[in-house]
Amino acid sequence: MKNLIIFTHGSYRTEYLNFYRKLCRSKIKIAVDGGLRFFLKTHIIPDLLIGDLDSLPWRPKDLSRRTKVLTFPARKDKTDLQLALEYCLSEKAKSIEIIDPTFGQPDHFLGNVMLVNLIDKLTNTGSSPRVRFITARYEIIFVSDKSERFVDCRGDIVSVIPLSESILLTCSGTEYDVLRAEIRRGHTRGLRNRIVSQKAIFSIRGKAFVIHRIHV
Repeated sequence: MKNLIIFTHGSYRTEYLNFYRKLCRSKIKIAVDGGLRFFLKTHIIPDLLIGDLDSLPWRPKDLSRRTKVLTFPARKDKTDLQLALEYCLSEKAKSIEIIDPTFGQPDHFLGNVMLVNLIDKLTNTGSSPRVRFITARYEIIFVSDKSERFVDCRGDIVSVIPLSESILLTCSGTEYDVLRAEIRRGHTRGLRNRIVSQKAIFSIRGKAFVIHRIHV
């Protein structure tokens, strides 16, 4: 099974380039349309460029000799990110990291985040990949009947937002430890818990987003 990383269109600020470079290590690297700008800035060669390519002012002439290119029409029923996510799932991904350097327009961002609903429909291996959206400040992790562990993150804030009708949340190493607390979708009890120990664990029964403020 493969670890893949997707770079989406956005502004890749110079001070965060090393952070994103480190995330690329030992992963299949995918540029989604304007996400190619990250690779042009860092001189890293992507393994795949996918999308309608309408956000690219230019691309290297020899790109296709080094990178697989999948081009789609501008008028289509799926976003470029959905096409990239479907590609990753078809490759039997073990993990998928989606780099979104700027939140951008809220409808576009929320629509992209909710693409996680495709995972169960398109995964036939019996084990869903670990999926997380990453900016330089936050990570949004999709969790389904799993635990997330945070080490050396004392002082960080973690929020849990249910996607299922309800979830059971257990967390330790936090300001408010809870044991199998039921949180219904739309309720806010899982928001903004602070990590107070060297190690914190969030265990979720059901589907949820775990949002963690990260250090760069």
